[in-house]
Amino acid sequence: MKSVLTLTIIGFFSALLLYVTNDITKVTIEKAMERVKVEALRQIFPFEFEDKDIHTVIEEGKEFFEIRDKDNNLKGIAVETSSDKGYGGEISLLLAVSSKGKIFDYSVLAHKETPGLGNKIENEPFKKQFEGKILEGFDWRVKKDGGFVDELTAATISSRAATDAVKKGLELINKKYLVGNKK
Repeated sequence: MKSVLTLTIIGFFSALLLYVTNDITKVTIEKAMERVKVEALRQIFPFEFEDKDIHTVIEEGKEFFEIRDKDNNLKGIAVETSSDKGYGGEISLLLAVSSKGKIFDYSVLAHKETPGLGNKIENEPFKKQFEGKILEGFDWRVKKDGGFVDELTAATISSRAATDAVKKGLELINKKYLVGNKK
């Protein structure tokens, strides 16, 4: 009976220690992810801004990052978006768009695409073709499928997935900010 009580006490304190450790590291990880997102925002917007210019809006489970000037005018919007159609699984990216709905750039946050092939979705030649595009008037398919997007050689699936993620992000931003919903 004494050994059962001892094991119960050890088990309780072990579980408590795991809970506290998880709680502490969770906050640290969340702060690190926020720093990664802020750095990504600085890379994908073509203008400089301060941290205080970033306004986070959460709507329908999506996190939008509004960049506003000192007069509170909207300069650009970013949203995290993803596609589960990648060759290696989900591709997650942060898409930056002007207040008029034109794409500035995107930053890949996570992917498991093949090094040297699919991971080229992170590079300028592929990313550059989305710059200045709006949702309408652009065929959001790779050329192999009859669209306007130049797919990466030997990485058509990754190209399709990245294009899908960019389009989804643009649709989210258009729905919230541009389609009869201006803020």
